[in-house]
Amino acid sequence: MNRNKFILGSLTLAVATLVAGTAFAQLTVKAKGPQKVALSDAIRANQISWLSDAPVEKIKGTAPNVKGNFVMDPANMKAMTGLITVPVKGMKTGNPIRDHHLAGKSWLDARKFPNITFKITKIAAARVSGKKANVKAVGVFTCHGVSKTITVPVEISWKEAGAKTKRVAGDWVKIKTAFAIKLADYKVAGKAGNIGREVGDTIQINATLYGHTVR
Repeated sequence: MNRNKFILGSLTLAVATLVAGTAFAQLTVKAKGPQKVALSDAIRANQISWLSDAPVEKIKGTAPNVKGNFVMDPANMKAMTGLITVPVKGMKTGNPIRDHHLAGKSWLDARKFPNITFKITKIAAARVSGKKANVKAVGVFTCHGVSKTITVPVEISWKEAGAKTKRVAGDWVKIKTAFAIKLADYKVAGKAGNIGREVGDTIQINATLYGHTVR
């Protein structure tokens, strides 16, 4: 009898855990099924900022003209996929001469490798509360012609269509992330002696992006 109770209790716990896990990744919104989400500057400017912190100089830069498309299912945020594209040529450092160097052959080589991309291939974990989700996005980050699989934290906020979202049709989606990359991992060498002294060997990246659902 005790053995049967133990088995029944274990099955109940397993089912409860499975159900909780499914609900855990579900946003509380009206949208049903997979939703296509496109980034749009019509909501707010999509821009990525980055920081190079080296002993000689701290460089704060931006990367405008971001493009991106995602597929998100509010009922299963673990199914999220997407692609973000950042043109190298438009990146700014606050100094036009330095901007030219950044896009040059010694650094990011915009002519040969015009874009930096991040392709989200899967979600390793998702924690959802109401209309917000925090996920661990696994994807391929490509820079300077080199691709590496990385995992980054992503915060997603969903705003349903209404009086405050009339500028762009559909529901609004806000995406935030922050992570770091090492230039050596992407074979960015720069000029001899610069990295580690004038340019940080690790670059901090922050992004706040805005998109909307499209049919």
